[in-house]
Amino acid sequence: MAPRLRPERLAVGAGLLGLGVLGTLATLERIDMLAALRTWWPSILVLWGCAELYDTAIDRSRRGPS
Repeated sequence: MAPRLRPERLAVGAGLLGLGVLGTLATLERIDMLAALRTWWPSILVLWGCAELYDTAIDRSRRGPS
């Protein structure tokens, strides 16, 4: 059985990917990185929370009714 993908790893990976893209665009002088981070940082928390809720729902459905 393959190991499950944990929401924490997904959130960290997506965050690093996003920072890398922002850094690259800032280096190319396409965006102001600090302005973009100030605008979009709450979305990371929302996505992380959604991933945690999804993970909790899947775990409960696998365990069955309490």
